[in-house]
Amino acid sequence: MRLSVVLDTHILIAFLRGSLVGGGRPESLLDVLRAAEDDGGLLLSAATLWEIELIRRNPRNDLRALPPTDALISLLRSKGMTIIPISPELTVQAVCLLDDGFHKDPMDQFITATAIRQDSILATKDQAIRQWAANTGKPHLAPIA
Repeated sequence: MRLSVVLDTHILIAFLRGSLVGGGRPESLLDVLRAAEDDGGLLLSAATLWEIELIRRNPRNDLRALPPTDALISLLRSKGMTIIPISPELTVQAVCLLDDGFHKDPMDQFITATAIRQDSILATKDQAIRQWAANTGKPHLAPIA
């Protein structure tokens, strides 16, 4: 069975920058991402690219080290990363997370719904998402260390 992991925006940025630490320890976030990468199972919600483009428009953004978003999309695809589009079904599922007490950030809703819909692990350090997932049992979460 293929290991698949949906990366949230901040994890993607850290992974691309090489700033994730902890490789070499069993079950570290970096090792989980590397294993999924080797398995062709790194996934992104299209909402992540939307969020990156929004961050770029903030004068205090910290994305100068990343290529422009169009080039980033090509780079991610060339590395075997799959970008999951936002479908009508996904939009409904994302909003329905609110029924289970999920917070109102639409980017987090799309990213989390993508992980659930893809039956994938979610790589996020967002404490609100992690707490919600612990309470609901979905989605499965990657370790944060």
